[in-house]
Amino acid sequence: MPRQISKKGLEKKLDSAWSRVIRLQSGNQCEVCGIHHDQLNAHHIVGRRNLRLRWEIYNGVSLCPGCHTFRTKSAHQDSEWFHNWLEENRSEDLKLVNLTREEIKKWSMEDLHEKLGELNGLLGD
Repeated sequence: MPRQISKKGLEKKLDSAWSRVIRLQSGNQCEVCGIHHDQLNAHHIVGRRNLRLRWEIYNGVSLCPGCHTFRTKSAHQDSEWFHNWLEENRSEDLKLVNLTREEIKKWSMEDLHEKLGELNGLLGD
């Protein structure tokens, strides 16, 4: 009989699947500058600590390392610039994030398995 996966193990699988979906949906290119990059990052609009939004697709943006962290105008270096970019380019997702960011979500193991199945379905796994 296979060993049961721990909640922490399931969360790691969810993080990985979420990241893959975000990058796949962008066509494996940076959503800001359009460059194809083999080291794309899946960036959370609202950080991973917010469990309500952690694995929601609308809370993710595919970014190259420069647009994610390293350039002066990047998601982590200039939050006002990034917010303006989101308003111009991902306004519907930004609205959803703002509508749901204050909700509290307690994830049961069943919820986590269901979410993983949803993400894997988007990946074709």
